[in-house]
Amino acid sequence: MTKYLVFKNQPDSGKVNVPRSREEMASEIANVVSQDRMPPNYYIAFPAENSNASMESLKELARFSVEINDETAELWVNEIQEIVQKAYTVDDAVRGASGGIYQAMIAYNSAIEASKDFQGLTELSIKSFDRMFEYFEVQSSYEVPTKIEDIFLVELFDHQHA
Repeated sequence: MTKYLVFKNQPDSGKVNVPRSREEMASEIANVVSQDRMPPNYYIAFPAENSNASMESLKELARFSVEINDETAELWVNEIQEIVQKAYTVDDAVRGASGGIYQAMIAYNSAIEASKDFQGLTELSIKSFDRMFEYFEVQSSYEVPTKIEDIFLVELFDHQHA
């Protein structure tokens, strides 16, 4: 098993992960675990024992470590990437649907408030609506990255200053 250190790739660095490499895989895994959905090459990875990792550590601290072996690499390629994409599709669909419904509810509530004859009607509850989509968000947005974190023994390094 090889441990990779994953760094935020500086936009002006000119560095990119080699396509279909373990370094690219480690960067993609870090991206999924971060739940930020950053563009490709936002992160750059190096094997922990590589001199490039040491040099990069002099510039900034690693954000993640990711451990990959042949078995987990195959799992990433054959299963996990598709599951991640499907989870993103669910997230996008939930956001789109909830945004449209939310706007319709606001318009409905505004129409009731503006009416003389319908002001007594019950307004739609935005808070109750928000809870309707929580199940989907938990399943796709949180459980998938958490499982990936466990499979690849991902460590997140929090470099917040006190």
